[in-house]
Amino acid sequence: MSEELLTQKEIDELFNRYSEKPIQEEAEELLTMQELDTIGEIGNICMGTSATTLSELLNKEVTIGYPQTIVCRQEEVFKAFSTPYLIIEVCFKSGLRGFNVLVITEEDIALISDIMMGGVGEIQHPIKLTEIEISAATEVMNQMIGAAATAMSNIFGVAVDIEPPRTIMVSDLSNADHSPLMTDKPVVVARFEVKIGNLFKTTFMQITDVDTARDEAYFLLMKAGLFDVPDEQAGSSVSAEPLAFQELPNLAGVLAVPSEVSFTLGRLRWTMEDVARLYIGGEINIPFPAGQVELEINGLTVAKGKMLQNGKVQITQICKPV
Repeated sequence: MSEELLTQKEIDELFNRYSEKPIQEEAEELLTMQELDTIGEIGNICMGTSATTLSELLNKEVTIGYPQTIVCRQEEVFKAFSTPYLIIEVCFKSGLRGFNVLVITEEDIALISDIMMGGVGEIQHPIKLTEIEISAATEVMNQMIGAAATAMSNIFGVAVDIEPPRTIMVSDLSNADHSPLMTDKPVVVARFEVKIGNLFKTTFMQITDVDTARDEAYFLLMKAGLFDVPDEQAGSSVSAEPLAFQELPNLAGVLAVPSEVSFTLGRLRWTMEDVARLYIGGEINIPFPAGQVELEINGLTVAKGKMLQNGKVQITQICKPV
């Protein structure tokens, strides 16, 4: 499979139009650039967690790049897609309002389902999808969104739960509904470059309604100590009318949010019998270099290194997607 990026020309043109001004004029009263920056950071963390889930499902290394994020009308987004493509929409049941949507191409569906069924990412053209391939891709995307929801729960300190996914396969652009999402407001569109092993590169599109995006920014800024929790919002999702964001601070406060960091030498799968055989002074055989250390933040591996004799860890690899 070629490693050329499968980015559609129309999507490139859409994001290029917003390169200097990422927020559409009519959306400026709904979302600020500082909120959009915060949302980008949240998306980066959540998709990093989703990448881990995708990697486990496909048994392949998966890297996801930092998102490009814009705010525009959903009609403009969906008119830019070349059909066929698959929309997977998940509505939030608690913690957040609104929805989260992933959009992937027909070719991505075929590639992902082929790998899941033991293939090597080789597909025949013209592509003919069956319910099996669509169901496999839907399950993958559903688990990725579920992993992202779990990551948000950890980031915000608020339980985030989702409804079962709604799937829409769009085969004919001329007859496609360019407003399939349940909102009349602009949407936040994040574009992630994804690489699966050495097999292929592609682009995942994530679409979120502006209310959900505002909630996400609010929760993170609140956890950073930049907002107080209103009494009516304590222990529940954000109210129907979120607080106005005025003169938001820069991301320094957001980036100061404490995270749990752990160092691991590796992982093994044991039975309870193996655990029962542990004893003081016993030795364990490990199938990886003893000096190799992984650095994890909130369960996501962000770097690898080697243990030095002075007790420090020397970083040898940054695992943040590039």
